[in-house]
Amino acid sequence: MLDYNLAEKGELSLYEYLYRRIRDDIAAGVLEAGDRLPSKRSLAQHLGVSLVTVEGAYAQLVAEGYVRSRPRSGYFVNALPGLPLRTALVRKASAAQRSEALALAEAAPAASGESRELARLWSRALRDALAGESESELFLPAPPQGLPRLRAAISDHLRQTRGMEVNPSRIVVGAGAQVLDNMIVQLLGHDLTYGVEDPGYLRLTRLYRASGAQVAHIGLDDEGVRMDELAASRPDVMHLMPSHQFPTGRVTSIARRYELLGWACAEAGSRWIIEDDYDCEFRLAGRPVPALASIDATGSVIYTNTLSKGLGAALRLAYMVLPGPLMERYGTELGFYSTTVSSVQQVALARLLESGAYERHVARMRKRYRELRDEFAEVLAESGLTDRVRMEEADSGLHFVLAVETPLSEEELVARVAGPGLSPMPLSSCAYLPKNRTAPDGLARLVVQYGSLDSEAISAFGAELSRALA
Repeated sequence: MLDYNLAEKGELSLYEYLYRRIRDDIAAGVLEAGDRLPSKRSLAQHLGVSLVTVEGAYAQLVAEGYVRSRPRSGYFVNALPGLPLRTALVRKASAAQRSEALALAEAAPAASGESRELARLWSRALRDALAGESESELFLPAPPQGLPRLRAAISDHLRQTRGMEVNPSRIVVGAGAQVLDNMIVQLLGHDLTYGVEDPGYLRLTRLYRASGAQVAHIGLDDEGVRMDELAASRPDVMHLMPSHQFPTGRVTSIARRYELLGWACAEAGSRWIIEDDYDCEFRLAGRPVPALASIDATGSVIYTNTLSKGLGAALRLAYMVLPGPLMERYGTELGFYSTTVSSVQQVALARLLESGAYERHVARMRKRYRELRDEFAEVLAESGLTDRVRMEEADSGLHFVLAVETPLSEEELVARVAGPGLSPMPLSSCAYLPKNRTAPDGLARLVVQYGSLDSEAISAFGAELSRALA
């Protein structure tokens, strides 16, 4: 039986403390591959906690790939490749953490009500910054990496929401992900081969090729990037979205994450992983999946993220965290660049992060998106199509994949169900290589972005889908 001193949880919830302790025991080898975890009921009784607490901890461990569930058999520890480990310590939660665990191609346009809320939030932040901050901080040029105040706020945000301990000196702020991706190519080299997921975000292929780099398209399996294809293609850099892959929505398993780190550190200093933490804050079930960078002890992961999902794509606010050696190279080779984000915007964003206003806003958005996702599930359930239609990867991010049993092609299906406000995308349209455009099970799959929808549009979609499959 697992024994943990719950009095040491500090201000963490019981569920999160239990999840972290079991996770760390698996990573440290205290719990070995194949070990069977206690039943949820017996562990709850042993620790004196509710069944819901244990269910939540086990569900998160399954979501991240630390354990697997066997029907009518229980929960079993998965094998993890041996690698240096940087295990996050159990920490006292801040007030922002206690409020709620915060957590396709471009950010989906916000619904009209959401747009108004975003406008109010940002305009208020700008007004407060202009009224309450010194002119020197607002109007003097910011350092190339961004204002120290904003980088410190981002560092705190990453610690609280992504399990990352980051020195603010290694953070670089930029006007959108594409600006930072181009900067990374300049930093690493144009003569390298950059691996991208397939199906994936096809704009990355165009971006890397426009920079003069070679591109390798790596297929996916249920756990993430296929390691056999990665080994065969031999890219120097692998760009991936482990917490919520676009467009499949898959979460890279913990075992595959260690394999990827092993691949990178096998040729340390010449292989890199770009972690695109796309959509990470909008996991709708359980806590956000920790970032790959949070377990990287090899110094091989370049972490990138954008605040566009929370603040709107028009603001173009992004940042990256560089490993130490790359940060030194940045200073000597790219330090001449001027910052691409105005000082006023940086101060306003810093204030939002420092005050907790950004976290509260994201929590409200998550609640709204969870309701929309649930409406979709209800409409599909009421349509009588559940034997032919299912939602896949619907717990993460602001899109899900709709798998449909139909003789129609994905393009034909889209043409029949698309309507005002909702135009699904064929999953096959996101694949570069022909072999990655067709699923082995033969089902048609549509990528459904729902962040901008309302109940009327969701009901209309259900009706059109029923007619298309009649």
